[in-house]
Amino acid sequence: MTFKPVYTQERIALLDLLRGFALFGILMVNMPLFNNPATIMFGDYSIWTDPLSKSATWFIRFFFEGKFYILFSLLFGMGFQLFMQKIDENKSVLPLFRRRLLYMLLFGILHVVFLWYGDILVWYALFGFVMTWLRKKSNRSLIKWAIGFMLIPVVFTAIMLGFMEFALTIPEAADAMQESALQRSNYMQELTEAAYATYPSGSFAEIVNQRLTEYLLLLPGAFFFYPNAFAMFLIGMVFMRNGYLANPAEHKSFFKRLLAISLPIGLAGAFVVAHFGSQVSQINMSWLMLLVSAGHIVGGFFMAMTYISLIVFCSQRGMFTKLRSLVAQLGRMALTNYLMHSLIASILFFSYGFGLYGNVSPFQGILITIAIYIFQLFFSHYWLKKYRFGPMEWLWRSMTYGRKMPMKRED
Repeated sequence: MTFKPVYTQERIALLDLLRGFALFGILMVNMPLFNNPATIMFGDYSIWTDPLSKSATWFIRFFFEGKFYILFSLLFGMGFQLFMQKIDENKSVLPLFRRRLLYMLLFGILHVVFLWYGDILVWYALFGFVMTWLRKKSNRSLIKWAIGFMLIPVVFTAIMLGFMEFALTIPEAADAMQESALQRSNYMQELTEAAYATYPSGSFAEIVNQRLTEYLLLLPGAFFFYPNAFAMFLIGMVFMRNGYLANPAEHKSFFKRLLAISLPIGLAGAFVVAHFGSQVSQINMSWLMLLVSAGHIVGGFFMAMTYISLIVFCSQRGMFTKLRSLVAQLGRMALTNYLMHSLIASILFFSYGFGLYGNVSPFQGILITIAIYIFQLFFSHYWLKKYRFGPMEWLWRSMTYGRKMPMKRED
């Protein structure tokens, strides 16, 4: 059996629609990070403190932060399950999928080095290899694994805070911890100042060095962020196995129940993240971190479920037909458009472009996000009129299958 990529007529339209929608949310969350140092994720290091900027930040946290990487991760798990369904009794698709992951890993490394420290492709590829070990697990087992991984950040945070609480009762340990916190705070401040100096006016080599420094700073965050992403991979596999998105018309009652449960929990979690997110710091940690962490994980998951349910209902009722078509086309070129976010941002913010780093407020960032997304909607639409795949999708498929894929449409 010769494996081949999925062509237009074989695609699940709803998955492409959700991918396109997820990319909008990911860009909305990433825009302030393109324009500011990684340190703003560790505490209140933002230079934007005016009321409009704070309102814009609250808006992003409430509706977007912690929701769309979950949605994108669910879709990654669904895509993995679709790929696994190509398995033939005479030949395994696993070597092909692993080769696909290796090239994703390569793209991610290049993305980190040359464009942005906030790459997700590296970790998606690494966790993809882990997924292959769990591919034969039952749905019940996958859900148990998913719950376990979702609990890792909360449990890890609780243990860390409990240890710190205990250590503060020991005078010598308390003094050492306070000194360590002061050193970390000073380092964060130095890194913040270096970023604001380097990105808008430094050389390309200096920018790469600064970017890699910030990437290394974020690596410990893998314990808080990516276990939840991996849990979503597993839940995405269950979704695809049950046909919820492949045949949504057969699961109307499921999505009604899902929306009824998800909406109140998702809104509550979103409020916790938006209201308390600015009050926590990973330098001077407090028990409030545990609440925000739970809000991210639980609220983010249920808010993502809310978005999925609403999109399913809009699709079933024929609402926003033209817009849904454009968004789905953007989703068919998800890798191209994701990397394009970083390319456009580097041109806007870095010294070898317009050098606007640090000069775009959160509200202005929202407007830029909308403008970029509208451009990508029409770019994807006109590109796919002539070609089967986006440019990066074509490259990725050609490398994966070891042969040059036909690019131009035949119809």
